[in-house]
Parts: sequence; C-alpha cells; structure tokens
Amino acid sequence: MSAPLRQIAYENFKYRLFDRTLIPGRFLSQRELCDILESPMGAVREALKRLEAEGLINILPQRGVQITDINLSLINEAFQFRLLIEQEAARKMAGSPNRAELAELRERTQNIRSRAERADASDQTYLKDGLEVDLALHDMLVAHFDNSLISGTHRIIQDRVRLIRSNKNYTTSRLVDAMSEHLAIIDALLATDENAAVAALKSHLTTSWRRALGHEDLSS
Repeated sequence: MSAPLRQIAYENFKYRLFDRTLIPGRFLSQRELCDILESPMGAVREALKRLEAEGLINILPQRGVQITDINLSLINEAFQFRLLIEQEAARKMAGSPNRAELAELRERTQNIRSRAERADASDQTYLKDGLEVDLALHDMLVAHFDNSLISGTHRIIQDRVRLIRSNKNYTTSRLVDAMSEHLAIIDALLATDENAAVAALKSHLTTSWRRALGHEDLSS
C-alpha cells in the first residue's frame, strides 16, 4: 500500500530541508511549497500542521509559511534535551547492553572513521554515511528505554539537530573526531562501565553543542 499523500509531503519537506533547498528563516507561500514538494495543496496543508507542531515551521497569517530559523534558543534547547535524555539512556544501556547490536555498530563506526581518514576524493558518500551512523548510536540509546513518548520526542529533537548541522560545514576532520567519540561511548557500553559511558557521551554532546554555537576553540 502506498503512503498517504500527506506523509509523502511531510517526508519530502524534511528531505528538502536537510538538503538546504528550504533555507531556515525563509518565507514561502503554500503554493510555492506545493511546487517544491511536488504534492497537492491538501496534502501539503496536512503536512504543515504536523511540521508546525514539531517546530520546523511557523504558519503566519498573511505572510505564509516560515521555515524555522536557527538561533541560540533552538540550539541550546535541542542540546539540553539531548544531554538530559541520552545520559540517562547511556546509564541504562550500560547495565544491560545489546552486545550484538553494539558490535555491529562499532564495526560500521570504525569503517566510517577509516574512510574519512583516507579522505579518498573519489568517495563522496562517507559524510552522508557518517551522519547515518552518527544518528544510529543516539537512536539506539534512546530506543533502549522502550518508551514511545521518549523516542518520539527524541526524534523531533534529532530533526532539529539535523537542521542545525545541515547549515554547518561538517568537515572530514570533525567526522573523524565524532566517530572516535562514538567508539569511546560504544566501548564503555560493551564494558558495562556506566560512569565511562555517561562521561564519554557527555563529552561528545558537549563538543557538538559548542561547535553548533560556533565555538570551534574547545580549549576554553
């Protein structure tokens, strides 16, 4: 069975948001969105209701649709939430890790780091693949709660983080560092070392937070 048109419009919107076709802060009419998303007006209107509830757009009377802008509040709120939820998730997973899943993810993470370290000019896919592996660890941690409310809210926050990241240059060197940070988290989880897992996760998210704010010098 094919997906409902409103779901297709919703997914197309996020795709266009993260590939930067839709620019944060930009105003568009619903008709312009129909053209961009290649979806009928009814489906777009239904999708917009969900996107507004998730904080990715604002619908303004007489002005149209505004793509959510990236500002200090958006960045700080997203990372504050992640630190609160994911530290507790790491603590919980360290007590009963799924070793098979973690081992498979560790192999994927190591592979991405190796590809990034080689920085083969013919390989233009490792940054995209790196993002997928990055998200996989965080999703795995939160899924360990087995709580649909937490997972659903976390997914919405992850979309905001992807929006923040899509407007930053995610460099090869940062990818190498991020994968190394992920390996430290995974290894601590596999060792069932709760304190090390929480500390590694906190360090990773704090570094990402500072970079999102434009604080590239992490020594201060």
